[in-house]
Amino acid sequence: MNRAVTTLVLVLLAAGIARAQVPVKERQFVYGINAFAWEGYAGSLSARPAHTIYVLAGHRSIVSARETLVYFWPITGEYRADWSGLNASVAGALEVFQAGRAVTVLPRQSYVIQYPNGPDSGPAVLYVGEEAEHRYRAFLEARDRYRDATAQYLEARRRYLEALDKAAAARQRGVTATLPPAPDEPEPFQLFSSEVHDGFLINLPAGRYTVRVRAPDGQIVEGSQRSLVAFSHRREAVGFTIVPQTRWTVPERADEPASTIYARQDQVLYFQPFAAREYNDLAYAHLTNPQSAEGRSDGWRWEYTQSLGGSRLQVTGASGAETITSRPYRVEQKTGEALGYEVIERQAGQTADFTGFKIQVVGTMQVALLDASGRPVPGSKRIVRVPHLGPAWPLGIVPLLPLTLGAAIVARRREQLGRTPPPREG
Repeated sequence: MNRAVTTLVLVLLAAGIARAQVPVKERQFVYGINAFAWEGYAGSLSARPAHTIYVLAGHRSIVSARETLVYFWPITGEYRADWSGLNASVAGALEVFQAGRAVTVLPRQSYVIQYPNGPDSGPAVLYVGEEAEHRYRAFLEARDRYRDATAQYLEARRRYLEALDKAAAARQRGVTATLPPAPDEPEPFQLFSSEVHDGFLINLPAGRYTVRVRAPDGQIVEGSQRSLVAFSHRREAVGFTIVPQTRWTVPERADEPASTIYARQDQVLYFQPFAAREYNDLAYAHLTNPQSAEGRSDGWRWEYTQSLGGSRLQVTGASGAETITSRPYRVEQKTGEALGYEVIERQAGQTADFTGFKIQVVGTMQVALLDASGRPVPGSKRIVRVPHLGPAWPLGIVPLLPLTLGAAIVARRREQLGRTPPPREG
């Protein structure tokens, strides 16, 4: 009897916990955001309570007026959308105001976002209108052709392996057999595309704006008003990703112009230059997620915009100046007892793991990227310095100083006590 009651209580408790974990969903007007960012388009959500939408000034972003089911997710402290439960487009036009004055009215239009080098490799390309429809159809056709080519290759490879087996069996019987040519594998299909959706194309100068949706009946869609900030960068420079030869999986960054890079004597470093722009930390964090709690309003961050690997690098040291070019490299795992990795130059026909400028540190050096005319690119100079460390034995004395001083004081007091005259007899 007691066991049955205990089991019933546990079942009821489990059911209560399960119900408590089911989020409460509310039907809301939201903006689905695809904001241009240098690493690709950042998808995010603007629901109630309303958060300011951030976009990069002078770059094309998309905001989509939708109705969906919104719920609060306590693990991340964010509001999320159940798109599978409801994803309805809201008809109307987007009105844009600045300081109470109408700036523009944006119509809805179809769009598609494509990644030519794959979903994890920028840059991304945004197409709108009829071009979006055309690009998406071309993507589907190219994907179908790749699927058919892969199926044909697999069938040809199966026949090729069968022919190899027959040729091997014939040779064992002493019969000369001609080996068939191996089939060519189709080139990898890297293009990635979103489906065609509709939204408002935003490309505004830097400033603060207010946006809202006006429905076809002339009414303002409830819950559609948001603040929008279009922000820009304050500085441009050249940033470097620095790959140590012995720790290629842990690259360092040297973003700040004229900063100093510390390295060991004879250490091999691979420099990868990028065009960089400096943005407000809070604005860029909210660009990727309007609900983000990260970012400081008084902080700044560097974002890489494009690789500059095709340039030349000038290295100046005690022996003079030298101009070097970037090369492709491969990373191979060492075999045997010496575990680790080895960076080697890529051979013809091989795939490169990264491209960079190889520098062996010899004393203090200065590096600078050169433009097509051979002049240093502004903001690209860096100092590479080898710290001069003195003997380590003085550092070992520091922890012993309190003990030595204490022992000296004790010895001094004992000496003084030993010299104290005996008391007089009365």
